[in-house]
Amino acid sequence: MLFGAPGEWSLRRCTNHRCLLLWLDPQPVEEDIGKAYAKYYTHQSRTAGSSLPKRIFRSVKASYLRSRLGYEKATSDRAWRWLAPLGNLHPGGGDAFAATVMFLTAPNAGSSLLDIGCGGGDFIALMRELGWGVTGVETDPIAVGRARARELEVHQGELESAGFDDMSFDAITMAHVIEHVHDPHRLLTQCRRILKPTGILVVTTPNTASWGHRHFGRDWRGLEPPRHLHLFNPYNIRQLLESADLQPSRVATFAINASAIWPASAAIRQSRSSPVNAREAVGLKTTMPGVARQLAERLMLSVDPSAGEDLLAVATRVA
Repeated sequence: MLFGAPGEWSLRRCTNHRCLLLWLDPQPVEEDIGKAYAKYYTHQSRTAGSSLPKRIFRSVKASYLRSRLGYEKATSDRAWRWLAPLGNLHPGGGDAFAATVMFLTAPNAGSSLLDIGCGGGDFIALMRELGWGVTGVETDPIAVGRARARELEVHQGELESAGFDDMSFDAITMAHVIEHVHDPHRLLTQCRRILKPTGILVVTTPNTASWGHRHFGRDWRGLEPPRHLHLFNPYNIRQLLESADLQPSRVATFAINASAIWPASAAIRQSRSSPVNAREAVGLKTTMPGVARQLAERLMLSVDPSAGEDLLAVATRVA
């Protein structure tokens, strides 16, 4: 309904009341999965915009990154100490800014970062500006072309085919990628192999325990069949990491994408009963209700830490 992939799809749920893993069954075979991405956001170029509100937003973000995560290269504005606290006024909280750097602190000289599923390279281009040595891996040839046009080092294909040496990277990031892969355990095992002993792995993914999923059920935007093959919650993502000899140091949920998830889910629900395109039903008029839901979900997290739409897992190698 969102990206034009045809067909009807079913999801199964683990019957263990603690696990509750969701997975697509049947799943598209690996040779055909690319057809589900014929129309996808990684094919689109993003423009930063120069309006006054956007410039203010970028200044607050840069100040927050410098103040809280040590990114001195983010801004040289003398007012950064005063602007940084404004980050907490974001409907998603300061975590919305931290998420733009995948919650990583500023790097030491020579620190290396691998982004798996890097798309068109927007994230690693930013991290390069902030001092990281960056590399990407991406299966989508159109997205790879966009990234390479920006003079970014990006390997096309799966992680295993990139041929990285053991213990190559100080940080590995996967932003909404793990739900797309056929064998998440195998992918995490490969991440452990190429992660340095002191390195850090950061994973974000939709949270099936979220308030939005509880409310919308099968219409929840985070399900996204047939691209999302496995869907996680705080309990089972921790179990998965541990099974790959990775030690979770932080597992949390956030309301960062709630302002988009709620309107999109409502549009999907509406499209089942009326001939409306779900993408067309999400626009400017849905922005304010989405922000209101985001604020409500952020407040809800204070009493239910598992309610956020976004699931974050940070892990290190087990020696």
